[in-house]
Amino acid sequence: MSVPTQTEMELIVLELMLDGEKRTRAQAKEAIRQQLALSEEDCGLKTSSGVRVYQSRVGWAVSYLARAEMLHAVKRGLYEVTDFGRTCAEQYSDAKAFHRFLKETIANNNPWKRSGDEPATQLGNGGMVVEQTEQESEISPQEQIDAAFTQLNDDLQEALLQSILEKDPTFFEQLVVDLLIKMGYGQGRKTQVSNDGGIDGIIATDALGFDPIYVQAKRYTPGNTVGRPELQGFAGALGSISRGVFITTSSFAKSAVEWASRYPHATLVLIDGRRLTELMVQYDLGVSTERVYRIKRLDGDYFGDE
Repeated sequence: MSVPTQTEMELIVLELMLDGEKRTRAQAKEAIRQQLALSEEDCGLKTSSGVRVYQSRVGWAVSYLARAEMLHAVKRGLYEVTDFGRTCAEQYSDAKAFHRFLKETIANNNPWKRSGDEPATQLGNGGMVVEQTEQESEISPQEQIDAAFTQLNDDLQEALLQSILEKDPTFFEQLVVDLLIKMGYGQGRKTQVSNDGGIDGIIATDALGFDPIYVQAKRYTPGNTVGRPELQGFAGALGSISRGVFITTSSFAKSAVEWASRYPHATLVLIDGRRLTELMVQYDLGVSTERVYRIKRLDGDYFGDE
């Protein structure tokens, strides 16, 4: 048979995982190849960037299913089906209907989704478009590229956040110091774990260290918000220091944000998990460039057009 579409592949991969086996992405790709009895020609079909089409579609299907909590990572890179995934497989036999439900579930599970956001019909804030497949013919190629870029960046940011959460708190403390150094604020160091006085890192913004920035890092899961008491404790630890940065993998309660904005004795900058991963991508911390696409347009000057 020919290589299934991305929409079809999502249900195929879920049904494969119903056998209870734990698989890596590579193992899932090989199992799908054998299950579908793909021909040598089908297996050799590649995207314009040189990736095998069936492998790309299986890989994305695993990512989507994991983000929808239909697959669970028992450890980094090794997946098994969840009870929710089994229930979904029992309820859906039509690939298109399952695809719509999968995208809606991912959008609603988005840890950065604000209350009041439409559940699954918007781009932005990391959400996906439920009807993207049906709408592709209605939007320009440039819009499709932009939407794909947004989706890839969102997937990368979620992967970064998950990787941070899998590390210990000491790693996260060093990460935030590394980030501020990458951003050009000066030289920094992580404080001693046993005696940090509530300060996890110090950035020296000048050679003599006259105007340092104090840093606190809290590695919380996305649903565990940082409240006003934590910020008050951090502010107290600043002493006479006039600048502080509080970085968390989760988010800040509204009351905490309002309190920090009015704090009179120091400038407090708050960076939540979403902003943290944006900055990591922007300043190339923990990421590498896989490939660069150059989009060209007609040169109106050369052809004498206005």
